[in-house]
Amino acid sequence: MTIKKWLFLIGLLCILSSCGNESALEPSNKANEKLDLTHISTKNNDTSQHPANQAKDALSKYKEITEVKAVNTTKQLIIAVQVEQNKRFNLTSIRKQLQKEMKKKFPDHKVELTTDKKIVIELKKLEEKLQSESISKKKVEKRVKEIIKLSKEQT
Repeated sequence: MTIKKWLFLIGLLCILSSCGNESALEPSNKANEKLDLTHISTKNNDTSQHPANQAKDALSKYKEITEVKAVNTTKQLIIAVQVEQNKRFNLTSIRKQLQKEMKKKFPDHKVELTTDKKIVIELKKLEEKLQSESISKKKVEKRVKEIIKLSKEQT
């Protein structure tokens, strides 16, 4: 009886370990329809969010991503993504893969990518202020630095 249990356990482990060899994210050719993207358009060139909008477009091709928020300054780009609940087991590898892709795509910016919900909320607030143009370039830079510091905190 114990031999059958051991064989069953070994067989189960082999099956489960073979499922883990695939990539955490697979990009598709078309944009994710479930994803609600908000492109930020500002009349002021000092707070242009073109790199942030490009990052959102690039990340929208992953069907595992449910939400993307991004804001940039002249030197920094901070991106926050939400991942499908069942893909959160691979969160570390997903974050590393996306961070690497964004650093390659934006070599002239210091890219920070996070999957933290609190950063998504903070970036959403900042995006709304940028959209309504009720915030100056200096305040955007200060707020981005604060959000980056917040993202590096361990909770």
